Amino acid sequence: MLRTVVIAAAAILTCVGIALIACGFHALGWRALFVGVVVLIGTLFERWRYRRIEKPPKGDWQRTGEQFIDPSTGDPVEVLFDSRTGERRYVPGPSHGAKDPAP
Repeated sequence: MLRTVVIAAAAILTCVGIALIACGFHALGWRALFVGVVVLIGTLFERWRYRRIEKPPKGDWQRTGEQFIDPSTGDPVEVLFDSRTGERRYVPGPSHGAKDPAP
Protein backbone atom coordinates (compact mmCIF):
# COMPACT_ATOMS: atom_id res chain seq x y z
CA MET A 1 0.00 0.00 0.00
CA LEU A 2 2.71 2.50 1.00
CA ARG A 3 4.77 1.48 -2.03
CA THR A 4 1.81 2.23 -4.32
CA VAL A 5 1.29 5.65 -2.73
CA VAL A 6 5.00 6.51 -3.11
CA ILE A 7 5.01 5.42 -6.78
CA ALA A 8 1.85 7.46 -7.48
CA ALA A 9 3.24 10.55 -5.73
CA ALA A 10 6.54 10.26 -7.60
CA ALA A 11 4.73 9.88 -10.93
CA ILE A 12 2.60 12.95 -10.18
CA LEU A 13 5.69 14.94 -9.17
CA THR A 14 7.40 13.88 -12.40
CA CYS A 15 4.40 15.07 -14.45
CA VAL A 16 4.29 18.36 -12.51
CA GLY A 17 7.98 18.85 -13.26
CA ILE A 18 7.40 18.31 -16.97
CA ALA A 19 4.46 20.73 -16.91
CA LEU A 20 6.49 23.39 -15.08
CA ILE A 21 9.30 23.10 -17.60
CA ALA A 22 6.78 23.41 -20.44
CA CYS A 23 5.29 26.56 -18.82
CA GLY A 24 8.70 28.22 -18.51
CA PHE A 25 9.45 27.59 -14.84
CA HIS A 26 12.70 25.80 -15.65
CA ALA A 27 14.52 25.81 -12.28
CA LEU A 28 11.53 24.61 -10.28
CA GLY A 29 10.45 22.21 -13.02
CA TRP A 30 13.84 20.50 -13.29
CA ARG A 31 13.98 20.06 -9.51
CA ALA A 32 10.52 18.50 -9.39
CA LEU A 33 11.31 16.29 -12.38
CA PHE A 34 14.61 15.14 -10.86
CA VAL A 35 13.13 14.32 -7.45
CA GLY A 36 10.15 12.54 -9.00
CA VAL A 37 12.30 10.39 -11.29
CA VAL A 38 14.79 9.49 -8.53
CA VAL A 39 12.03 8.45 -6.11
CA LEU A 40 10.20 6.56 -8.86
CA ILE A 41 13.30 4.62 -9.97
CA GLY A 42 14.39 3.97 -6.38
CA THR A 43 10.99 2.62 -5.40
CA LEU A 44 10.63 0.44 -8.49
CA PHE A 45 14.07 -1.13 -8.09
CA GLU A 46 13.82 -1.55 -4.31
CA ARG A 47 12.11 -4.93 -4.63
CA TRP A 48 14.86 -6.15 -6.92
CA ARG A 49 17.63 -5.14 -4.52
CA TYR A 50 16.15 -6.36 -1.25
CA ARG A 51 15.30 -9.99 -1.75
CA ARG A 52 12.93 -12.09 0.27
CA ILE A 53 14.01 -14.95 2.50
CA GLU A 54 14.22 -18.16 0.48
CA LYS A 55 14.50 -21.87 1.14
CA PRO A 56 18.10 -23.14 1.42
CA PRO A 57 19.42 -23.48 -2.15
CA LYS A 58 21.00 -26.59 -3.65
CA GLY A 59 24.59 -26.47 -4.82
CA ASP A 60 27.89 -25.29 -3.38
CA TRP A 61 26.66 -22.70 -0.91
CA GLN A 62 28.78 -21.78 2.12
CA ARG A 63 27.74 -20.15 5.35
CA THR A 64 29.18 -16.70 5.90
CA GLY A 65 28.60 -16.71 9.64
CA GLU A 66 26.29 -13.70 9.29
CA GLN A 67 23.03 -14.05 11.15
CA PHE A 68 20.39 -11.49 12.04
CA ILE A 69 16.77 -11.20 13.06
CA ASP A 70 14.41 -10.25 10.22
CA PRO A 71 12.69 -7.08 11.46
CA SER A 72 9.47 -7.81 9.58
CA THR A 73 8.94 -11.35 10.93
CA GLY A 74 11.18 -11.56 14.00
CA ASP A 75 12.65 -14.85 12.70
CA PRO A 76 16.39 -15.59 12.52
CA VAL A 77 18.00 -15.30 9.07
CA GLU A 78 21.31 -16.72 7.88
CA VAL A 79 23.43 -15.60 4.90
CA LEU A 80 24.81 -18.14 2.41
CA PHE A 81 27.45 -17.42 -0.25
CA ASP A 82 28.20 -19.07 -3.62
CA SER A 83 31.95 -18.79 -4.21
CA ARG A 84 31.56 -19.41 -7.96
CA THR A 85 29.22 -16.51 -8.69
CA GLY A 86 29.56 -14.30 -5.60
CA GLU A 87 25.79 -14.44 -5.09
CA ARG A 88 24.40 -14.18 -1.57
CA ARG A 89 21.14 -15.73 -0.37
CA TYR A 90 19.13 -15.10 2.76
CA VAL A 91 17.65 -18.27 4.24
CA PRO A 92 15.83 -19.07 7.47
CA GLY A 93 18.39 -19.46 10.24
CA PRO A 94 18.40 -21.80 13.19
CA SER A 95 15.69 -21.02 15.72
CA HIS A 96 16.71 -19.51 19.03
CA GLY A 97 16.65 -22.78 20.94
CA ALA A 98 18.08 -25.08 18.24
CA LYS A 99 21.68 -26.15 17.99
CA ASP A 100 23.64 -25.07 14.92
CA PRO A 101 24.20 -28.14 12.71
CA ALA A 102 27.69 -28.87 11.49
CA PRO A 103 28.44 -27.38 8.02
